[in-house]
Amino acid sequence: MHIEKDYKRQVVQIMEKLNSFYKMLKNNAEKYPNKEAIIYDTMTISYSKLFEDVCKKALHLKKFTGNRIALYGPSSYRWIVNMFGIILAGKDVMLVDFFLPQNTRNDILKKVGVDYVLTSTNQYILADSNAIMIPDAEKDDVEGFVYDEDSAVEGNILMLTAVPQECDKTLFNKIKIKPEIITQIKTLLLNQKKEQSQLDDADKVLAQIALHHIFGYIYSLIWPLHNGACVCIGRGLRHIDADTYYYDATILPANPSMAEYLKKIKGFNDNLKNIIIGGAPCPYHLYECLRDRDINVSSVYGTSESTGCIAINYDEDGSYEPFADNTLKLSDDGEILLSGGCVMKGYYNDEVQTERKLKGGYLHTGDYGRINSSGRLVITKRNPAIISLPTGEKICRNVINREIESINGIAESYIMFYDEKLIAVISAIDKSEKVDRFKRKIDKYNDKKGYRWEIQKVVLLDKKLPRKDDGSVDEEALEKVIDEA
Repeated sequence: MHIEKDYKRQVVQIMEKLNSFYKMLKNNAEKYPNKEAIIYDTMTISYSKLFEDVCKKALHLKKFTGNRIALYGPSSYRWIVNMFGIILAGKDVMLVDFFLPQNTRNDILKKVGVDYVLTSTNQYILADSNAIMIPDAEKDDVEGFVYDEDSAVEGNILMLTAVPQECDKTLFNKIKIKPEIITQIKTLLLNQKKEQSQLDDADKVLAQIALHHIFGYIYSLIWPLHNGACVCIGRGLRHIDADTYYYDATILPANPSMAEYLKKIKGFNDNLKNIIIGGAPCPYHLYECLRDRDINVSSVYGTSESTGCIAINYDEDGSYEPFADNTLKLSDDGEILLSGGCVMKGYYNDEVQTERKLKGGYLHTGDYGRINSSGRLVITKRNPAIISLPTGEKICRNVINREIESINGIAESYIMFYDEKLIAVISAIDKSEKVDRFKRKIDKYNDKKGYRWEIQKVVLLDKKLPRKDDGSVDEEALEKVIDEA
């Protein structure tokens, strides 16, 4: 009973600290003033310095008219300061994938109504046709200004996700994603007893997942900073093994591709104790391999709309324990429904889609499952309209299929991720056509895509796509066709 009461007290403290980002950062600055908060290459920043820099950035941003700023650039200390500064200034921050081509970024910024773009070089660009640049903006003098925490209202976080039903071509020309407003982070996995025991202020968390991605944002940044741990900013997948040793990381949030790569090259440092897999399901052999190395493994299940926080799996049996602050239930047909503080506010400027997604006060995930005898969630089917790559990237299958089918001579298309490849299975209008012709056409299609979303293999059927009794494509039959191709 004493333990339970103590735990509830800890939860209350957590919720009070997470009531706002300002309070979280201030609390840490007071509790750990000289402790390292961020390590970026050879730069080490204390919690007091982080808090000072964020407040200065927020005061500066309050001088700007407009309410929405896009943040563009790779993960860095400057990115973190700018992100928190925008929110504390009471403005909405739009987190943009810096790998997107310029025309795609411009479409997104126009759609969302961004007033400024804050670049990795810390320059502000007025997001209009004139593209006025304001250099060295961070040097503006804010001396004498004081952040009023009592009256401050923090801004929203805008992120991008794949949406199966509606994909606006003017928004995103590659994957067809749609912007969504994610609620300010107040309840996370932090309420979990097991997760609390896995991270403390002595830990170093290696941030290799891009921070504009919901999984990287929550588990590589917000979670460790909340607990007074150190965030070590990595240099990307190519350097993940070197960074793991360089920073002597103890915790690594990773997608399955990263974990597989580390396993292959034996890139685990001696002090690495926990790996959290997210972005895509964790294969059984990864659990087995990592635990043979005495590394604790957990796999999180979530969506962008749920801030990545639906349930967590500590075992390789495939069942998940819902996070404590969530209410999870199944619809009559088994769809996973969720309510709680982690659920998004809605899709930006799309009331119809928001109402559909949040119908009845629950987030309709599009995934399906069952509850086992232990009261844990077993996922039986992921949203068939969305392909989750091992990298954590999401692809809208319906839109890509339509794009492929628009290529002259193709009657049907079905996109699959199989055998570590993104594969287009197609049938031709003219059954005498050869596959080489369509490979050349899809190569031209790939030229307009990012390398992460290129079609890597083309399989030509001499008949229609195989389908089940309910009309859906029979993926098992297609897998056999692919194996024989």
